[in-house]
Amino acid sequence: MSILTSTSLSKKLTLSALALTAGSILLITSVVYLTVLSFGENFLENELEEKSEFIKKALTEPIWTYDQHQIEEVGNSLLIDSKYTYITALKIETNEHSTLFEKGINNIASFGLAEKLPYTKTKTIKLFKGKQYIATISIAMTNEGYIVAIRNQLGLILVVSLLMLLLVSQLVRFYYNQTLTSPLNKILKQVHRLENEDYRMVMEEGLPDELETVSRALNQAASMIEKRNNDIMYYTNDLEKLVQERTAELEDQMSKNLNTARLAAVGEMAADVAHEINNPLTVIDLHINKLKKHELDYNLPPEAAQSVTKVQAMVKRIAKIIKGLKSLSRDGNADPKVPFSIVSMIEDVKMLVEMKIKSHDINFDISIDDHSLMAEGREVQISQVLVNLIGNAVDAIIHSPDARWITLAVKDRGDMIYFYVTDSGNGIPEGLQEKIMRPFFTTKELNKGTGLGLSISKGIIEEHEGILEYNDRSMNTQFIFTLKKIQAIQKSA
Repeated sequence: MSILTSTSLSKKLTLSALALTAGSILLITSVVYLTVLSFGENFLENELEEKSEFIKKALTEPIWTYDQHQIEEVGNSLLIDSKYTYITALKIETNEHSTLFEKGINNIASFGLAEKLPYTKTKTIKLFKGKQYIATISIAMTNEGYIVAIRNQLGLILVVSLLMLLLVSQLVRFYYNQTLTSPLNKILKQVHRLENEDYRMVMEEGLPDELETVSRALNQAASMIEKRNNDIMYYTNDLEKLVQERTAELEDQMSKNLNTARLAAVGEMAADVAHEINNPLTVIDLHINKLKKHELDYNLPPEAAQSVTKVQAMVKRIAKIIKGLKSLSRDGNADPKVPFSIVSMIEDVKMLVEMKIKSHDINFDISIDDHSLMAEGREVQISQVLVNLIGNAVDAIIHSPDARWITLAVKDRGDMIYFYVTDSGNGIPEGLQEKIMRPFFTTKELNKGTGLGLSISKGIIEEHEGILEYNDRSMNTQFIFTLKKIQAIQKSA
């Protein structure tokens, strides 16, 4: 049984077209009628104004001389029934409110009745002889004949249009049945074949151009559905392999997370060890200072005095290393942002990285534009960023056969301080430059890095309203980060 029948589609289309056309005809007729009303009203006002001027000229002298015969003759001549626009009533009163003339046409007994009739406008004129007020003339005028004539014509046009519309709608319905419903039923056959998973290409004949396009589209859809079904079967067979690969990725990610946790634990342990070393070191420093103060009293030989001086220097060196290690291993997120000296921070960083750098025969050079530079922030976090960047540089060039070097340059650039960490490497490959700042991405060997250093460092610098980026314009491998500069704090005396 066909789904599309003449009682469903063609009838609905016919009724829709009929309703739309009828509505359009009614709308146009209404607009025309309202336009005619507006035009008639304006025309009536103009006619009333012209009649008023004529009446003033015609009645001024008769009213001034109380010529009743002339007044009635002029008044009666104005009350002539016309087909479209005419005066329906006229009333003349003296300045003492006595009525000289009052008359209407077509059984209108008084001016009061005339002004209540539809399509009527009134006008009252005060008549003067020179500067003396002599009478009041009231005029009622209508264009009812004009309005009724137009309304009758529009009504006739509307009835004829609707009758023609009914006739045309039947012809349209017959046309729909022949040119639309039957071809659509053919299209439905193709749809039923698709529902039954029959993807053979069949071109229906005798279709209009538009429906022939639909038929082609259905054939293309059938071909695409068949191809996608085959693809689904392929991906279903390959799904196990994809799951295994994803599982391996997750296990690798878990391994990196565990390594990160181990590093955090090592950091806590390093802080504890540094604390334990610091206590006996304080005692040693105390006794060395006493010995230094009394070396003359004890009459120490020169070799012993030199040894005391060397031990004292080593104790200070160890104390600085412990201080830097404790700062580096703790979380500085909770620290307040306070002013700190750039030079002092870099000295602490140098103590932490110097041993690793020297052990690999790497030349390390530091240059600072202005030794009074101050920044505001968490000094511990900024030092952690520098240690990470320098450590990465060491790891990158450690196996290089050429001369190995690292430079740290600090430049004063107006409101900002620029830090340049450069090593003797030849730069980072272009394909990796966008990835190096991502969490867990690393180019180091297994268990040599977590891929978190640059990501965390970038977050720290951005939290300090600066930027951390790789400089792809440098001949060597170079990272740059910035901090806001503040004026050096003058210590009070």
